[in-house]
Amino acid sequence: MAINQRKAGTILSYAHIIIGNTISLIYTPIMLKMLGQSEYGLFGTANSVTSYLSLFSFGISGAYIRFNSLYRAKGDKEGEAKLNGVFFSIFSFLALLVLITGSIMVIFADNIFGNSLTDTELKKIKIIMILSICQFVVTFLFNTVAMVIQAYEKYIFIKSAVLIAGIVQPMINLVVLYFGGKAVSISVISLTVSILTYSTYVIYAKKSLNMKFDFHGLDKLLIKNVFVFSGFLFINSITDQITGSTDTLLLGMFSGTNAVAIYTIGATFGRYFMSISTSVSSVFSPQINKIVAEDKNNNVALNEIFQRIGRVQCLIVSFILIAYIIFGLHFINLWAGEEYGITSYFVGLFLLLATYVPLFQNIGIEIQKAKNMHKARSIVYFLVAVVNVLLTIGIVLFLKNYFGSDSDSFKVYASMGAAFMTMFCYICGNDIFMNIYYHKKVGLDIITFWKKILRLVPGFLIPIAFGAFITYVFPIDSFLVFLVEAILFTVVFFISVWFLSMNEYEKELLSAPIKKIAGKLKRIKG
Repeated sequence: MAINQRKAGTILSYAHIIIGNTISLIYTPIMLKMLGQSEYGLFGTANSVTSYLSLFSFGISGAYIRFNSLYRAKGDKEGEAKLNGVFFSIFSFLALLVLITGSIMVIFADNIFGNSLTDTELKKIKIIMILSICQFVVTFLFNTVAMVIQAYEKYIFIKSAVLIAGIVQPMINLVVLYFGGKAVSISVISLTVSILTYSTYVIYAKKSLNMKFDFHGLDKLLIKNVFVFSGFLFINSITDQITGSTDTLLLGMFSGTNAVAIYTIGATFGRYFMSISTSVSSVFSPQINKIVAEDKNNNVALNEIFQRIGRVQCLIVSFILIAYIIFGLHFINLWAGEEYGITSYFVGLFLLLATYVPLFQNIGIEIQKAKNMHKARSIVYFLVAVVNVLLTIGIVLFLKNYFGSDSDSFKVYASMGAAFMTMFCYICGNDIFMNIYYHKKVGLDIITFWKKILRLVPGFLIPIAFGAFITYVFPIDSFLVFLVEAILFTVVFFISVWFLSMNEYEKELLSAPIKKIAGKLKRIKG
């Protein structure tokens, strides 16, 4: 049953990504026109500030599945209930810290943004921040329930719930925007959808999983072990937060909301890119933890998963990266407008290149956590993130002095410079260091991994040449031309990798659903 759940979870993950990203691609330009560049940038700036509140999770979310796996391996139901009680108590306390810290952020918003925002924008950004803070509080309070569902590998339910929420929210947003709503209204809708989604989690976990909490005599040793294990995950959370939000925050402080909007458009493609791979790796987390719980030194099984899933993920992210390089600029010009064009394109390109390798190696992160070997990664990533901040501040201040703070050139080059520094630091930490660490310490055969990855490359060469040729001969000047050329490129890509890159497992993975659907259609006709 667990295998079916994992397969269904993977399929639903991709369904959510495809449907969610398709909706977002349609929804974002409409929202941009309805909100305007300034209001859109205001929304992004507010959320970049409050996103730092996620650090109060201290990385302990990543610890739950590991400890739950240990109790389930022993069949200890009482231990599970105590674990749930410990995590709920911790997250309730952390929710209080979020509320207090968030309130301080709102109070000091004038000091942070007073030089770059108008009085009206300052009032709006405070309201958006308050709503975002409330959403974080809700997330923290319900976090344990979501982790229980994932630990039991009930992916059909949880992925379906996320998929439905991802469809409903933008639809409601568009209706509200049509009737005059702005960034504040979108924040209210986001909070409401979160509350409703987490409420369904609670109902499901109680009725289907018989989820229980034991708050009597909270195990102090367990709490200590959770925080010891999570300490370096917390450092990793700080790193991710610094890397993910610092660019937007600095641009908001020094350049204003328009520069944030330009950066955000490009960064949107980076977020799409990351969602493609990370949602799949999370599906395999319980399986990896189970393997390690039964035999920590079972590197044969772990290498098999790492290499098998890595190749599949590489095929997917390579298709997206190549398609973005060829069609990205044309799409942004048509989608968001030429005022975003080349700047947002390069922001997106730098961020895609930054995460390209990590996205088909992120199963390795789950293996590290399961083996409790994530400490070195956390420390190195944190140092790299600090360097990223310093380099970004340096390049933004240099460009500000060179062009002047009100110059359009400053806003353009500051956005690209911030993204470039992120790419440079990611390559140093996530690519170079991480591969050495995997090979030397974690027990993963990186040399064999890369040999298997490089076997995919021949299948990429024909679609690259084809895509460059058709965009040169038939310039893209409308969505119709873009769509036709994108479809042709997709067909050529999959034919090419089928014959030149894929192994039998990958071919079966792709063809099995098609065969299944075809078989059902034949039975219906018969």
